[in-house]
Amino acid sequence: MNFWQILGITASFATIISLGIGIPLFIDWLKKRNEVKELKLEIQKLKKELEEKIAATGEKTTHDLEKKFRKVLREVCPNLPVYLDNLPQTTDPDKVGLLNEALDAMSRYSHAEAIAKFQKALPLASDDNERCAILNLIGLNQCKMGNFKEAKNTFQTIINIAEAIRLDEALVVGLGNIGLVFHTLGDAENALAAHSHALTIDQKIGDIHGQAKQFINLGNVFFLKGDFEKAMDSFKEALRINENIRSHSIQANALGNIGILYKDQGNLDRSLEFLEKALDEAKQTGELEIYTNWLGNLAVVTGMKGEHQQSLQRLVEALNIYERIDNREGIAYQIYHMGNIYFEMNEFEKALDYFLRACTIFEKIGSELMIKGCNDNIALTKQKLAEQGK
Repeated sequence: MNFWQILGITASFATIISLGIGIPLFIDWLKKRNEVKELKLEIQKLKKELEEKIAATGEKTTHDLEKKFRKVLREVCPNLPVYLDNLPQTTDPDKVGLLNEALDAMSRYSHAEAIAKFQKALPLASDDNERCAILNLIGLNQCKMGNFKEAKNTFQTIINIAEAIRLDEALVVGLGNIGLVFHTLGDAENALAAHSHALTIDQKIGDIHGQAKQFINLGNVFFLKGDFEKAMDSFKEALRINENIRSHSIQANALGNIGILYKDQGNLDRSLEFLEKALDEAKQTGELEIYTNWLGNLAVVTGMKGEHQQSLQRLVEALNIYERIDNREGIAYQIYHMGNIYFEMNEFEKALDYFLRACTIFEKIGSELMIKGCNDNIALTKQKLAEQGK
């Protein structure tokens, strides 16, 4: 219901009648020009009454909160599964206030502040469905801060609640998110189990979009396990499903991951082709994080082809964006890749500095795989510096 269309000063004759002002009285008012002001005052009074009614029922607040949820989550967490249940429809004033403040913090990428606000809202949850929704928002912000071990516990709590009350929609989100956390922490087996379980539920409830995302997640796990054939099959299945969905984000992520497969197989031209397509699709999403992810990956392949300055320019652009949105994992990867480029350029002192900086962040995140990668590169770089007598 659009308030201003119903009760504007130019409200229709029929609308005025519907609000209980009798026809004779209305006509009489129109005849008495000296009482036109009184008519306007009456309409203003009715407008105020309706405003108060909307405020009491939470209708307008609900609408605004829904829009904010959609906008903030699309911008801040485009690649992470979200479960909201009826959270945006809440009319509890205290809860609405906390959710608004938490979403404002998320929109500023102030993840610690957002977590604190959502944690205050958690005791106000009306049921387990809503509790799962708030916990998921806490977990998403923990991921953005690089606190993956804390996020793992948060998502496990969602899974436990959802399994107990047999809530498939919340369960699939908890599984999908904990699978992404396991992948980041280098735990391929638990990641595979989580995403496989999530895919089964998505198929059961008929969530086509969710199925496509899980195939991409499974492809990444197979890649982590070194099974390139299964990884490629999974990414291609995501593309096949997306022929019906036509999601730019799914298309970008599937194409981009195929590009990474080609990179690891040494086919840099083919890799570049898919990564450029992924970046084009990412631009169509309007989602900064998806764009930045594939920009960074394109920079890596550009560097591997010997175009070091162009690679560094792209990595710096990606790094600046990740710093602005406070994505710790993204920051660490860009710094790590810049170290690789400087190593290839024989600028070993710079390379060492970047590897050390990246390692510090990966240690805070708890990414064992990347910690090992950094330490291996640090050792190799120190060896090169020793050979130069530095």
